[in-house]
Amino acid sequence: MQELSAAVLHGRIYVAGGIDRTDHASAAAFRYDPTANRWERIADLPAPRHHMPLAVVGDSLYAVGGLTGESFVPENTLWLYREDANRWESRAVLPAPRGASAAAAANGRLIVLGGWGLKRRLVEATAIYDPGVDRWRDVAPIPTPRDHLAAAALSGLVYAIGGRPLDPDRNYDVVEAYDPATDRWTARAAMPSRRGGLAAAVLDGTVHTVGGESRSGVFANHEVYDPTTDRWRVAPALPFARHGLAAAVLGGRLYVIGGGPRAGFAQTDVVDVFVP
Repeated sequence: MQELSAAVLHGRIYVAGGIDRTDHASAAAFRYDPTANRWERIADLPAPRHHMPLAVVGDSLYAVGGLTGESFVPENTLWLYREDANRWESRAVLPAPRGASAAAAANGRLIVLGGWGLKRRLVEATAIYDPGVDRWRDVAPIPTPRDHLAAAALSGLVYAIGGRPLDPDRNYDVVEAYDPATDRWTARAAMPSRRGGLAAAVLDGTVHTVGGESRSGVFANHEVYDPTTDRWRVAPALPFARHGLAAAVLGGRLYVIGGGPRAGFAQTDVVDVFVP
């Protein structure tokens, strides 16, 4: 699978949607149990999606927007996974359709950044979902609109990392931090490399970014950001370069899941684990 996302809920890694080996959008969802070293299939999404971020807020897993079909149409759906009943339920729709976006949780809220909307226009609005009242609101727009970016939340801030302005040959190294408490964005140190189609996860107080894509190939880059010093360092590269991959941290390890081993449509089932 490629163009999928991952999130951790109650000690297990979840992935959902993506583009499968027939180059079609998938509704399949899976979870990984590290104790048993085993994947299992769970209830399918209500509809196929790809380029759809997953995020956990509190005790709940959410699937946000995404793209459908071969024409990559953006959607406004929000689905909650009911772990006790093994089913997905609809929640308040996004303020506007978007896919190829990024999402993270901060201060008990779901925060959605970037991506593209209708007519494949980049989305500037930052959307925040409050699970307590099942309601969305738009807040300060992202300073650098982009799609295929990654997001990570740390110490109450949400970092928007990399991405591109619809063109894989114009990847960004831009990093911007959103503070929900002040509704403000600030620029942070740029990544060592320019990458879109990457993934990010937080490990030991730092943000690890992996993979990415240009029109001519895919990246094995693994770069780590320390928010306390606002500095990046280069870490051991992925054993297997790819884009549209998923990343999650569990048990002090970084899991890098699936993705595309070639630019454009390509899929792998490889799972690599980084142990610091």
